[in-house]
Amino acid sequence: MHEGHFTEQIVESILQELAKYPKAKVRSVTVRVGEVFHLVPESVLMHYDVMTKDSPLQGVKLDLIQETLQVVCGQCNKQGPVEDHHLLLCSFCHSRQVKPVLGDKITIEKVELEKL
Repeated sequence: MHEGHFTEQIVESILQELAKYPKAKVRSVTVRVGEVFHLVPESVLMHYDVMTKDSPLQGVKLDLIQETLQVVCGQCNKQGPVEDHHLLLCSFCHSRQVKPVLGDKITIEKVELEKL
């Protein structure tokens, strides 16, 4: 399961950033997950709970926002979703000259802190 690998990277990134704020308590974490990663939210949440045990993130809610893959076409210059994210084709002209613009990243969007 690749969810464990990505969840571990997310947790490590957050903990590294939190080290800069030793007197803060985390209230919530929001992560935007691109469609191309095929992550199963329930599996990510399970891994998150296990990986954050005995850390400053233990018990902190993880909000996952799923982001649909969108591309911009080099042929017709239109932007939009793809019909099949396994085969990147422009939905308008069916060109393969497309570049992802959304849904191809995992981003820690927000870490809400509470000052102690």
